[in-house]
Amino acid sequence: MTTLEAIQEILQKNFPLQPDALQRDAKLDDLDIDSLSVVEVLFEVEERFGIAVPSDSGTMRNQLTTIGELADYVDALIREQHPGASGAEST
Repeated sequence: MTTLEAIQEILQKNFPLQPDALQRDAKLDDLDIDSLSVVEVLFEVEERFGIAVPSDSGTMRNQLTTIGELADYVDALIREQHPGASGAEST
């Protein structure tokens, strides 16, 4: 499962969204996922991927506007924190 697919699964589990709405370029605002909800999603992402989202990354979280950008951010954290792991690809 790719990072994108895992995030789509998390979003579908936590929000009343149809799977076809969870495209890579879907805007989080359009899906009624605000910045507080993104924080909650990132807590679940931390557990699922065994990563730590830096507490000082609030500015970065505000720059995540699409599901794809969120997946790319998680992929970057995985590469940074687990450089030897094969990791998931968001594409």
